Amino acid sequence: MRVLFVVWPGSAHLHPSIPLAWALQSAGHEVRVGSHHSMAATITSLGLPAVAVGDQAQPAKGPGAPYPEAELPKLEGATGLLALDPAQSDPWEIFRHFLLPGIWDFLPPGTPPEHPRPGVDDLVDFTRRWQPDLVIWDPCWPAAAVAAAASGAAHARLLYSQDYFAWTVDRYAASAAVDVLDHPLAEALRPVADRYGVELTPELLVGQFSIDTLPDGFGLPTTTRRVPVRMVFTPTQTVLPEWLLEQPQRPRVALSLGLSQREFIEGGWDYIPGLMEAVSTLDIEVVATLNAAQLADLDSLPANVRTVDYLPLNQLLPTCSALVHHGGVGTFASAANHRVPQLITDMEAPVSMKYPVAPSTAAYVTGRGAGLTLDIAGSPDAMRKQLELVLTDPSFRQGADRVYEDLLAMPSPVDVVPVLERLTAQMRPRCA
Repeated sequence: MRVLFVVWPGSAHLHPSIPLAWALQSAGHEVRVGSHHSMAATITSLGLPAVAVGDQAQPAKGPGAPYPEAELPKLEGATGLLALDPAQSDPWEIFRHFLLPGIWDFLPPGTPPEHPRPGVDDLVDFTRRWQPDLVIWDPCWPAAAVAAAASGAAHARLLYSQDYFAWTVDRYAASAAVDVLDHPLAEALRPVADRYGVELTPELLVGQFSIDTLPDGFGLPTTTRRVPVRMVFTPTQTVLPEWLLEQPQRPRVALSLGLSQREFIEGGWDYIPGLMEAVSTLDIEVVATLNAAQLADLDSLPANVRTVDYLPLNQLLPTCSALVHHGGVGTFASAANHRVPQLITDMEAPVSMKYPVAPSTAAYVTGRGAGLTLDIAGSPDAMRKQLELVLTDPSFRQGADRVYEDLLAMPSPVDVVPVLERLTAQMRPRCA
């Protein structure tokens, strides 16, 4: 069969799809990966054919403005979200402040159906000509569901984080005060569906089914049909450094704050000097994957810290006793697959982003006893004690083993291929 992956232009969105794309391609299926022109070279470097869409002269954007404040009382009041306790309101805040503006990058609000949308128009044109059997789409690019319906393909979302999209859709569906097709996703998709003669249905918002890379207990509860698949993180590779071949003489700790943070956050690294002070007196070796902007507030580096601008975690982590990171799901998966205890920064994102990355990851990791939430707002001494505890208490290594077993209990990408074949055969006639 022919399978098209549609990926929002960002490395954190691309890499979770690669193992499944490879598995389908290795099973003999034709695979294409569609994204903005800026992603084409990265996609092809990973051994997959790229389909470049959108305006090549217009760079891919990062998160834009939040949902209009004037509309929030209507939205929140109708769905009862204001009555939720603070812990449950986080998914709504993340959806409206970060994810919805990402969707608007290719579906600008208020644009009439007749107005050109280069990314969407190119995608629909490709699907109509290539005729895929299955479109696997990024939740931040829901117009791919319209492209699938316009070409008669089955379609599914690939989830690489908690499913904030379906969680909010479910709250609309459960409310007597609003129609689910008044959801912000539906508002964004309606002009595109009208443009291509596709009926707007709830299925277009969340896919016919969802391929979920998160282990049980990590994700949000939703009513969507879920096909689990093990997350196997595939970072961009580099030549293996010679120093990495040497056995560490003392515990090695990795520090990684995520490539997405570099892409979308300017500033906000003022806690790094305190973190460096915390590790400076420990008998450990730290390998910090930080760039110049992240190191700008440092006067000097501790003697036990080595910095590299980029080093794939699947090269570094097999030599490490712990990983300090920002809570990104891809970074979590790297640590989980290598059975490495984790310390996740307890951070509030900069106002420009308003995206608390860590809470869901930290809750799962700490709940499984595989690590701690690192209090980066606290003193260097407090952080030092937390790191020492993770390195010396064997229970955290045992917790990391439990997380690894959680992943192993999920089907591998190869195992999921026959499931996708069956579901495509079942679902595709409904699109024709």
